[in-house]
Amino acid sequence: MVQKNQFKQIDEYAWELHKSYDSRMRAPVRIYGNREIFDRAFGDRSIQQLINVSMLPGIVKYAMAMPDMHQGYGFPIGGVAAFDYDEGIISPGGVGYDINCLSGESRILHKHGYTLSIAEMEHTWETAQLRCQEFEAQCEADTPIVRYFRQPPDTEVYRVVTETGEEIIATGDHPFWTLDGMKHLETLLPGESLALYPFEGVPYKESSDIIVVGEADIDRILKMLDKGKKGNAASQIKNHLRTRGLFPLRLNHSAMPHLLKLLGYVLGDGTLYFTGGKGKGTTWFYGEREDLEAIRQDIEALGFTPSRIYSRDREHKIVTSYDTYEFEHQETSFKVVGSSFAILLVALGAPVGSKAEQDFRVPSWLLEAPRWQQRLFLAAFFGAELSAPATFDEHGTNFYTPVLSMNKRERFVESGYSFMNDVSQMLDGFGVETKTISRRREQVNKDGSRSIRLRLILSSKSDSLINLWGRVGFEYNQKRRYLGLLAVQYLKLKQRHVAERHTVAQTAVAMQAAGVPPTQIFDELTDEHINKRFLERSLYEERKTGPRVGAHFPDFESYCIEATAGLGESGMVWSFIAHIEQVENFEADVYDFTVVHPDHNFVANCFVVSNCGVRMLASNIAF
Repeated sequence: MVQKNQFKQIDEYAWELHKSYDSRMRAPVRIYGNREIFDRAFGDRSIQQLINVSMLPGIVKYAMAMPDMHQGYGFPIGGVAAFDYDEGIISPGGVGYDINCLSGESRILHKHGYTLSIAEMEHTWETAQLRCQEFEAQCEADTPIVRYFRQPPDTEVYRVVTETGEEIIATGDHPFWTLDGMKHLETLLPGESLALYPFEGVPYKESSDIIVVGEADIDRILKMLDKGKKGNAASQIKNHLRTRGLFPLRLNHSAMPHLLKLLGYVLGDGTLYFTGGKGKGTTWFYGEREDLEAIRQDIEALGFTPSRIYSRDREHKIVTSYDTYEFEHQETSFKVVGSSFAILLVALGAPVGSKAEQDFRVPSWLLEAPRWQQRLFLAAFFGAELSAPATFDEHGTNFYTPVLSMNKRERFVESGYSFMNDVSQMLDGFGVETKTISRRREQVNKDGSRSIRLRLILSSKSDSLINLWGRVGFEYNQKRRYLGLLAVQYLKLKQRHVAERHTVAQTAVAMQAAGVPPTQIFDELTDEHINKRFLERSLYEERKTGPRVGAHFPDFESYCIEATAGLGESGMVWSFIAHIEQVENFEADVYDFTVVHPDHNFVANCFVVSNCGVRMLASNIAF
């Protein structure tokens, strides 16, 4: 640790440490201030942080600290440095950050869709990958954490509540993304808009270490593929998987989140087969280009090499019991050629060949897995197969019932029912209600067999839809994910609106019972969302159902345009602040951490956080 006597006093208000102090220093360190300021600088890590600055590439002349210097994150606060244009770095965080914090109960959204409170992350933050936002690119991103803080609050603490009841507690200097850019919480007022990320996810729960893919599983699959006589095929495949750290595979393995998504997608818009004399495994994935790129990244993270994305124009003719449909479209796809990758997916539960012509169910181990792992499987499967969020043309405030479809040949229909029931069982754990499994006879195939379309009908109740799109959501389908997130916030607004109308209806009845004349009731209760006709029905007609939305409530399409202005298709929406209050006598610690965006050479404080269900984005910097 550097000592005071290793600094040379230049004049009454300047002190210098020569770069010979450490061979990694590229420039001297200078501190500006009187003797008291100089002595106080040794009370924290600010001098060491300044020395670290002097080691950065391209630094010009000095790493300097002004009289207000104190410990920051990467640089000390009060630190100043200049860097060469060609050889230096760019760091918007070069001056350091004030430590603006959140309450320990604030929930942090992990890249895999589960949440932990910021306090719970105290011992796991170094390996976490969090969801964040790139404001300029208007898209989601992932980020690691590079530093974690916990301290008693040294400034006022406030509670923010949005129009739909989302809540967050933070120090007054914590910034939030508003229509006017980043603003400190203490400067915000009710009625202002904040950027909010509607996805709630599910709380994290540690997975067990049960073996999901072991020796017997590989041997069983090779026997099924009639490779048992091919000598060392089993040992080769096991060695290939072992070198990638995937064998034996346990439920709590770090690769399981990627594999769960891949398994879910293959059961939808993928196919897997073995061909050739050596039975080479090939796995195909079909979808939109941007979604396929996300799948390719997960495959590469496992240590396998996907092909490039192929594109071709295709003509289709589909014969149903209702009509014959002919259309053209551009198909995009890619493949992974390799038996070890294919056999790993088969061992996890993926069927080989035509999914319509065989029996399979959701793997039993997945039905017992933690909910956040079930979510990854379901969200990827839904990204391929679940209908997209959409409203009726004639009633743009009401959503179509979500439908999950599966085709089966007649003799495999029962296993299709079982699979759909397995999905229904998992959805129940997320608070998503399913109604029934319908069955429809489709075309007769070339071999004379009949195709049967099974359709799992989900509930269209608002609470169920909010849980479906806000707790499960979609993976590998950016368009459906985006629509689902907007639909979640829209439905919450709709629920609040209907609840307010219900309250007004009750108030009108109570006023009438107290002898208030109708004209006075109409005058006092009529507003933009409550008209005279609504009040008359509340007073004189017996309602068989609850109130509906008013005529001025926006349809979903109109809402999406207004709620995402300037936010693109990031999934974020604008939400009004209902009220802000100072939290008196806040005695708990507050927390903060620093993250580094993987595509840029700078440090930033970036949070996608939640408290009691809120997903607000709060960041010190617009990426």
